[in-house]
Amino acid sequence: MEYASGLIKLKPETEGKVEEWKSTISSRLNEAAATLQDEEVQIESWFKIEIEGCKYLLWYLRAKSIKRVFEISMELKHPIDKFHYELMAEITAENGNIMAEPLIDIPRIKT
Repeated sequence: MEYASGLIKLKPETEGKVEEWKSTISSRLNEAAATLQDEEVQIESWFKIEIEGCKYLLWYLRAKSIKRVFEISMELKHPIDKFHYELMAEITAENGNIMAEPLIDIPRIKT
């Protein structure tokens, strides 16, 4: 399994769009889950944080292949993918994608 994480710096005054994104994804969980199935994602999590007055989204993925996740998601097979990428383009500040350096990911050992 591979994992990745990053920050997305938000443009000012986009909190309403973030809430729209959250509500839409939440109301279409079956479609979002189908996307994760296609991408072979084990877990995808999103968090909203503020650092020194700037707002960010923090994301985390665990999947069979992170590269493959992004390749498959860009095919926009599911309408929810198109919604996600269009909204992210609207709310992301210029040069606002900040990748985290993976250090360790501790999965639970199955007993």
